[in-house]
Amino acid sequence: MYNQLCSYENLLLAYKKARKGKTKRRYVKRFEEDLINKIKLLREELQFLTYKPHRLKVFILREPKTRKISKSAFRDRVIHHALCNLIVPIFEKSFIYDSHANQIGKGTHKALERFDKFKRKVSKNNTLKCYCLKADIKHYFKDVDHDVLLDIISKKIKDGKVFWLIKRILANLPTSKSGGATHSKGMPLGNLTSQFFANVYLNELDYFVKHKLKAKYYIRYVDDFVILHNSKKQLENWKVKIDNFLGLKLKIELHKDKSKVLSLEKGVNFLGFRIFYYHKLLRKSNMNNFERKFNELKIMYKEGLITREKAVESFEGWLTYATCANTFKHRKYRIKLFNKCFKIDKRINNSKKILNFVRKIKESEAKFSIQKTFYLFSKRLSIKKIAIKRDIKESTVWEHLANLIEHKQISVFNVLSKKRIFKIYSKIRNKKDKLKDIKSRIKYNSITFDEINCVLACIKSKSN
Repeated sequence: MYNQLCSYENLLLAYKKARKGKTKRRYVKRFEEDLINKIKLLREELQFLTYKPHRLKVFILREPKTRKISKSAFRDRVIHHALCNLIVPIFEKSFIYDSHANQIGKGTHKALERFDKFKRKVSKNNTLKCYCLKADIKHYFKDVDHDVLLDIISKKIKDGKVFWLIKRILANLPTSKSGGATHSKGMPLGNLTSQFFANVYLNELDYFVKHKLKAKYYIRYVDDFVILHNSKKQLENWKVKIDNFLGLKLKIELHKDKSKVLSLEKGVNFLGFRIFYYHKLLRKSNMNNFERKFNELKIMYKEGLITREKAVESFEGWLTYATCANTFKHRKYRIKLFNKCFKIDKRINNSKKILNFVRKIKESEAKFSIQKTFYLFSKRLSIKKIAIKRDIKESTVWEHLANLIEHKQISVFNVLSKKRIFKIYSKIRNKKDKLKDIKSRIKYNSITFDEINCVLACIKSKSN
């Protein structure tokens, strides 16, 4: 296993994963300047067991709450990925389905979907009272016991050299010297390995809750977890048993102030949302954080420090997050405000740039959803593939294309063949014609309403 970990192919794959989304960073460019030799050097250090991780850089992150983040050197991140390439598939097989953190295909959205499903089952479609044990582990990353973690890992990892590398990585703490310590506590928040080991450590709790307590409706996201039940007394009893198990087996404890049994009527805070029987709301702290970030983006854009495209990227991330809650009106208001505040610079001299500027103005008038379809269509994806990728109906994609044609962002000839366009065009009398009237004039059954709508949109665009 260790030979596979040290292989050139595995280290090269690890480097590609470590650089993903960070190709413009200086430390990545410096590493790439002499890539082959640096990977060879890392390989030699691993083979001769001389590898020592560099000291972690520590900084404070204050959103959504104050945390001490430890940043590894890029060369160490390559090693972390190389290790995870091999050990993650071994451990993930034993993870329960409702462990939702740091796994492909999981995440906050999936966890919230499961919560919705569980609350309907427990409350019998909201006809019975439902209670929730909302729990949080006190100083989790700070209090993880290395001896306990290594004992858990040793049950599945039998290669001594791989085990040596894991101990080296764990021993590299912000407060300790590199290399070293035989016994310690804590894992640096921010490392890939820390995220993975956090799941491995609390997998013991998952098995206790599911197999010993027989709790059906349990969801965990890192150190936050919930259990739903229709008996408040049962949840109180489970809370005591879980706290005892954590103390005896894993040497950690529940946060007393954040671990409570709550009624769903009053709402349960989970993963940044306040969840009720029939709806979900964004937490006020998250709304305030977004308001602050939005104002920062406005200032940076006004000063010319960021482009509109960069602001759109940041804003769309928030929109995606906000769709998990009942925020339709708020998102609609924010989109209008965004288009008002982030206008494109009009001081353009080049004629090509002027045309590009006009196109972008039209894009900003369209909905963000339509712009996403436009982006995928420009990448030459078919309508079916766009629908699958965006998880929307094909008819919705056709509506977006008709909208884009009407706003002169794409040509109808890019969507339909000339032959089909002329067949439809010859049967349209004016731009106010109804689709069903045009359809009745066309003899060909293969021509759809969506295709007619696109040609009609082209006619409308000429009169605008």
